[in-house]
Amino acid sequence: MKIQTVLSIIIILLNIYITPSNAQQIDTTRITRIKELESQIDSLRTTINAMVKELQQIKQNMAGGKSDVDELIALLNNEDVETVSVESRSRRKRVDALLKAITQRPGQLRFNGGATTTIQHGSGTNSRRHTTGVGSFDFYAHTAFGANTLLFFDLEAIGGNGPDDFFLTFSGLNGDAGSTQDEDGIDRLNVLEAWVEFSFLKKIFTITAGKIDLTNYFDNNASANDETMQFISGAFVNNSAFAVPGNAPGLRLRTTLLNRFHFQLGLSNVHNSAKDLLKEVYKIASIGFTLFPGSEFEANFRFFGYQHPLADDATGWGISFDKVTFGAYNIFARYGQNDAKMAGYWGVQSSWSAGTRFVEQIAGQSTALGLAYGENTPSLENLKTEQIVEIYARRQLNQWTHISPHLQLVWNGKGASNPLMIFGVRTHFNF
Repeated sequence: MKIQTVLSIIIILLNIYITPSNAQQIDTTRITRIKELESQIDSLRTTINAMVKELQQIKQNMAGGKSDVDELIALLNNEDVETVSVESRSRRKRVDALLKAITQRPGQLRFNGGATTTIQHGSGTNSRRHTTGVGSFDFYAHTAFGANTLLFFDLEAIGGNGPDDFFLTFSGLNGDAGSTQDEDGIDRLNVLEAWVEFSFLKKIFTITAGKIDLTNYFDNNASANDETMQFISGAFVNNSAFAVPGNAPGLRLRTTLLNRFHFQLGLSNVHNSAKDLLKEVYKIASIGFTLFPGSEFEANFRFFGYQHPLADDATGWGISFDKVTFGAYNIFARYGQNDAKMAGYWGVQSSWSAGTRFVEQIAGQSTALGLAYGENTPSLENLKTEQIVEIYARRQLNQWTHISPHLQLVWNGKGASNPLMIFGVRTHFNF
């Protein structure tokens, strides 16, 4: 029975109950009370109707996958990520998109994350064959204090070092590997990032401070910057010549003009410690610009230079380019070079890579194909130039799950005459 019908019956019964038998002797006070009661019932009817509409809207959102929680999860889901700005297609940029949505709900603490598992089988010279596994878990906690202040934590646990325990390369064969397990065999949860970010003057100026990852802001690339969803070879996650320290206390400043030009400055202690922050500080700066921002032909150019205190303040530089065509075809290229002192410290004199990525919706789910080639020139002249190729195909199984087979070919691994072939399968889950 409808709510409106029930309310009408109640009104009729009340009228019968409070109306006297002699219509000519109606009490004026009772009439006033009846009118007040009718007014209250009308107000109640309006409130109930509004509640019914809200419940119907919630039911439609749940059926259509459009609830707030689903929208936040979708921001970390590659199906939606592929349709947004090219700058939002790496893991870091997906998180940035999520944080932007969080600013609309200040004071609310949100949690999201991702899990990645990879099995790789490699064969090298002398019939060496090894099968390795890597599992990683990222847990994001984030909140906003108004539209211009963000707080972010990334807790990570990794099991396994991947094929790098057996096959040597300059930049690694699995960018997601690197066990956080102690020597005593106890798994540890690592605070990968913990920072606060402030924006000023309609986000023309941005300051990020705390434990930061400089590779999130420098040497970006739309098609080759995320080891959990794109290429897994370290050479295609970041430039192999990019001598950057691990995550540590630091500061990042960025200014953006006309949504096209940007300038960034990064400062980070080379040690993951809050002790003596201004001693042994790594310095990096970059400039960049975007052509046709937000369109299907967006192109990004970035140039950066850095100075490393552990290499006697030696320097290096790099350049990055990525281009989108018709929203589906992506091409990218990187180049980096170190001066002699930096090359001696880092082990790589110069490095370049280039590749392409194609993304399309097939049978209602996102499918991506990627191909990349790169060369790493060692600092020692008696070593050979390392060459690496990677091919992968990623298929989205549902809103949360992606699976991708990978083929990696390496020649002259870490400068030696060691041909290598590795086949792997990676599964990634968003939650």
